[in-house]
Amino acid sequence: FPQEAIIPFNLSCYACQLQQLDVARLWLRRAAGIGGKEQIKRLALSDPDLQPLWPEIEQL
Repeated sequence: FPQEAIIPFNLSCYACQLQQLDVARLWLRRAAGIGGKEQIKRLALSDPDLQPLWPEIEQL
């Protein structure tokens, strides 16, 4: 499912919860590339699983 942004987005959430923040950032960037930066940014800032990355996400 290479055109489904929710898959890399969810992988980003899982990685973040495992404290693998570098991996989470990579998956989130991939999700943004597929689903659109602003849409993924809004989704990420509303997902508590990604809270450790919120300060970075807000700067996008």
